[in-house]
Amino acid sequence: MQTRIIKTITILIAVCIWALSIGAERNEPLQNDGHIDFAEAGFQRMHTTAYILEGTTADGGHTRPYICASSIDHIGDVAIVYTLEGDYLGTYLCTDTGREGGGVRAGRVLDVWRKNMTQATSYMKITNGECWVLWVEGEG
Repeated sequence: MQTRIIKTITILIAVCIWALSIGAERNEPLQNDGHIDFAEAGFQRMHTTAYILEGTTADGGHTRPYICASSIDHIGDVAIVYTLEGDYLGTYLCTDTGREGGGVRAGRVLDVWRKNMTQATSYMKITNGECWVLWVEGEG
């Protein structure tokens, strides 16, 4: 667990350094006001949903804050998520997959776990069902 926390912090620091370098190259301040080209930076535009089901995840753990579901290929990876407008939403560890035959399992949808329906509804209002995701490969 401690290794994953250290790795996540390292990833966040690397993303911040990368983001600062983009601002420096363009001689612009780093702002979330449309100056960052997420697609150019390697982010993937995805549909997003929120789920509140509690239980065992695909990796054998339990649902908890800061996890998400996507394709089985992303189990163990970290998703850095922004709104389409460029507002940071969070960093999530992919520990789960969606139901068979669904868009989550196919990797077309990022499904973020929320504690309750109020949080899930708020997430959906903020994202309007779409987001930018940067996948960072996890270990093991």
